[in-house]
Amino acid sequence: MEKCTQKGCSHVALAYIAFMKQSLAFFLARRIAQPIKRGKFLRFTRWVAIGSVAIGTMALIISLSVLEGFDQALRNNATKFTSHIHLYAFGTKPIGDSKVLCQAVMEHIPNVVGITPHVEKEALLRLGTFLEGILVKGVDADKELAQRPKHIVEGRFAFSASNAKEIIIGQSLARKANVRIGSTLIVTTIEQQEGGSIVPNVEKVHVVGIYKTGMTQYEDVYVFMPLEIAHDLASLPPNTVTGFDIMVRDISTVRNTAQAIEDLLGYPYYAPTVNDLNASIFGWIEMQKKPIPIVLGLITIVAMLNVLTALLIGVVEKTHTIGVLRSIGMASRDIVAVFVAQGVGIGLLGTFLGCGLGYLLCFIQQYYGIIHLDSSLYYLDTAPIAFEPMHGIIVCAFSLFLSIAATFVPALIAVRITPVRALQFR
Repeated sequence: MEKCTQKGCSHVALAYIAFMKQSLAFFLARRIAQPIKRGKFLRFTRWVAIGSVAIGTMALIISLSVLEGFDQALRNNATKFTSHIHLYAFGTKPIGDSKVLCQAVMEHIPNVVGITPHVEKEALLRLGTFLEGILVKGVDADKELAQRPKHIVEGRFAFSASNAKEIIIGQSLARKANVRIGSTLIVTTIEQQEGGSIVPNVEKVHVVGIYKTGMTQYEDVYVFMPLEIAHDLASLPPNTVTGFDIMVRDISTVRNTAQAIEDLLGYPYYAPTVNDLNASIFGWIEMQKKPIPIVLGLITIVAMLNVLTALLIGVVEKTHTIGVLRSIGMASRDIVAVFVAQGVGIGLLGTFLGCGLGYLLCFIQQYYGIIHLDSSLYYLDTAPIAFEPMHGIIVCAFSLFLSIAATFVPALIAVRITPVRALQFR
């Protein structure tokens, strides 16, 4: 019993000694960091090092949040119009028996959560002297809105009847054509007869809604109208459509789901995914994700060099103090601990400031959209932001690791200073 008690006491004593050593290291780190009376240069270099770490951390946080925001925003906006999977017949042939096909897909493909028919047809839109090529999409407004909600800036995303001569257009197209709710437009499609003659189909429609996506490539092209009216404009046989919009439960398996649909239905059906239809956009995002964090990560490496410089200046300025500590018996590892403590302090403060400022700026951009983009170039009208907790953890860990790593060179130089030479140093 006495032995156990003695052993327990020894463990407590060792723990206390270790704690006191750590406290001493941090105390000396704070004291050594203070500038000497003849100048404030050491303090200046410390704040430069802290600012460098903060800027590097902030740059990484903002860049990763913007890249993740672009990825999510573009994918979300793309699926508002192209759905997760399209289903077409080769040669743009009309597809009959749409109800039977929808039932077969829903029964045999578990990942599919919705499938709706549509009619798409190229057309010309005219208002006065304004003339523009568009893509008419005939839909059931209730099903379309339930699967892929639209941001309506004016009017409504609904039709008064299944055969109503009404249309919903994008904000970008509405601005170019100077269109308002209630404006009357002329939609013209072309049908080529067997003999080679061309017959126009003309329909006068009224604008009942204006939607917004921020993606000019959709707002300039897509217009929505009732499925029945689009069917007439496309001159399709009765009970036929041009394709289907399919939504899936797990977007990560969209390619496998599309393949399963093609295997189920066979020729002449094919099922391009949202990734296939927007390959250039998503490829651009993936290309940006790789080099940008690496390039901006160089800023953090520069910050590490500033930390190293600040500590080296501290070693030079505090050489006499280091000599005193060595002469009274302070161990080399304790000297190393002092400079590591300084590096930890600089890294923690710089990382905290950088993360705080980075997330604050991201928050402001996310909710107020102060940075605007040219949607014809970047597909979005404001810089998007998406917060990913793992990004913050990785950036903070990387920043702290580099800050601590930068301390070892000055620390090793400090422990090689002999007491005699240090005390002679002025």
